[in-house]
Amino acid sequence: MAGIKDVAQEAGVSVSTVSYVLSGKRSISAKTTDKVMAAVERLGYTPDASARKMRGMRNHIFALSAPIRGDINQAKYNAYFLQTAWQAKNRGYDVLLLTGEDAVADIRRVTQSNLVDGVVLLDIEEHDERTAQAGSYSKPCVAIGYPAEHEGCACVDIDFATAGRMAVDCLYSKGHRSAMFLRDNETDCDRGSGYVLLFRKALLERAEELGMTIHESFKHRDDRFDAVEFVRELCSLDERPTAIVNQANANVLKLVLQQLQASGLRVPDDISVLSCGTYFEGELMPQPITEMPVMPQELCSKAVDLLVDAIDERRDIKGLVELSAPVMHSRGSVTKVGDV
Repeated sequence: MAGIKDVAQEAGVSVSTVSYVLSGKRSISAKTTDKVMAAVERLGYTPDASARKMRGMRNHIFALSAPIRGDINQAKYNAYFLQTAWQAKNRGYDVLLLTGEDAVADIRRVTQSNLVDGVVLLDIEEHDERTAQAGSYSKPCVAIGYPAEHEGCACVDIDFATAGRMAVDCLYSKGHRSAMFLRDNETDCDRGSGYVLLFRKALLERAEELGMTIHESFKHRDDRFDAVEFVRELCSLDERPTAIVNQANANVLKLVLQQLQASGLRVPDDISVLSCGTYFEGELMPQPITEMPVMPQELCSKAVDLLVDAIDERRDIKGLVELSAPVMHSRGSVTKVGDV
């Protein structure tokens, strides 16, 4: 049977380097690690029981990095977590949930100690330290989101820039020339939640191109949203908007719909409502709302498939970006205005 010295000779490295690679006690470059693991496989080397947690031996576990914050959207969080776990299960993997505030340290801890074979990142920010540092992890990594810095990992997401343009084009084609943008909660905006910023930027730019007016709602926190003030502001504008583009969560939109009704405004007869980047599945809305939702099942399936390919086929997925086209579900809350 081959021994550790044989592996070292086959890989062209020292015995200590092989030991570090197998034990995970010291960070070794990906190139050297691949050489050592290739030699291990060629020689059929098997470490003794005390070294079973060697680098490169699969545990069939993914780390799912999803820091828990006090203001998280529980519906979205649960959907992405459950879909990731389900897709991983279908591919023969379990999921280890990482929720600490020092996410990079958590990821390094479980990758360098070989507890996991790969990493999935959720709740991505525009400038996310986890993706910026992904090149230093010893395992492949996929972000469900599209951050600015992503050279060290793969990214899957909805094309929210296209979604922003689609929202404007949909309303403009139906004769709307003025809309109120019901913003996401300010906490997400302040911390740079990627999809929130991408959608808003594209929405405003496309509206300007077409000469459509977008009024932005006041800043708010979910637990302190004033629907009465929102509707009052909407109705006080010189030219009342004929549509609302919603990016807020279901609870906020429910309050707005109830207040619109209390103010004598009917959806869609008096005002259209289009919701984008939201997740209303399982929510009891006052009425059906036309929506371009997030797509947890599709994105989590893509992320897990990429990660399994990187592990099983040694595919280099660093820097890969796959954006899914947004899908609009028409549910009767958007109608034509004027003579269109």
